Amino acid sequence: MDNKPAPPKSPLTDEDKRNLNLAVLSETTNVMNPVEYEQIKKIARDFWASGALSKAFQNETQIVMAMLAGREMGMSFNESVSDLYFVGGKLNVYGKATPAALRRAGWRISYPDETEDYCTARVENIKTGEVIEDTFTYDEAQKSGFTGNSKPGWLPGANRRRKLRYGVLSLIIHTYIPEVLGAASGIGEYSEDYIEGERVAVENKTEETKARIAAAEAKRREMDAQKHTARAVKANEITKGVQVGVEDVNVTSDELDAVDDGSLLDGVKTTDDHA
Repeated sequence: MDNKPAPPKSPLTDEDKRNLNLAVLSETTNVMNPVEYEQIKKIARDFWASGALSKAFQNETQIVMAMLAGREMGMSFNESVSDLYFVGGKLNVYGKATPAALRRAGWRISYPDETEDYCTARVENIKTGEVIEDTFTYDEAQKSGFTGNSKPGWLPGANRRRKLRYGVLSLIIHTYIPEVLGAASGIGEYSEDYIEGERVAVENKTEETKARIAAAEAKRREMDAQKHTARAVKANEITKGVQVGVEDVNVTSDELDAVDDGSLLDGVKTTDDHA
């Protein structure tokens, strides 16, 4: 028989519970506006049903996340689903939307110096006068693994120019003013290359490990062959000593085992009957 005490009865009546549920779904708090949230979810469902969005969105919830993040950045819902997307599980903004995000946050952008090998960007806060300047180079992109496999986006010309601009803006934003992107983790075109660079680095490390293992295995086989040869030579010498009439052959099992350890036997003590 179970003698456990019954759980205490809730002080809330059924009426209280209904009122509480209603409040959660209707009253605005410092956490959220539930009515607005339900409306956003309805818009997301309609966007998803349209089939007109980027394949980067895998479900309605991701669309809701993009819309909420875009609103933090001052975007409309249409801008959010057009300019934001997911890379490796992280929300990113397309490069083309980054200048607008910086300008909305009160920053003026210029590129005082750029070539096919580097890009220098300068951003100035209109209100405070703060100036931030930095440079991103093609050499840095190569060393980071961003440009592997002859990606068209990094070929000389307009594509590389855009890539370098996205790269230097991402560098400035992440290093100095990350609040500009709000919930977005980075600039999409740059983030994709970063993720690809990380993947290539892991693959290269794996290949290096495989090469070291193969080299060690080859060395082991070589040493095994040398030991086998040494044992065969010593056994042949012992056999010859017996054939010519050996009085005393002082070869112990330990000495033969020493061959397996890589040290050859120095010799065999024999006494010739005809000496």
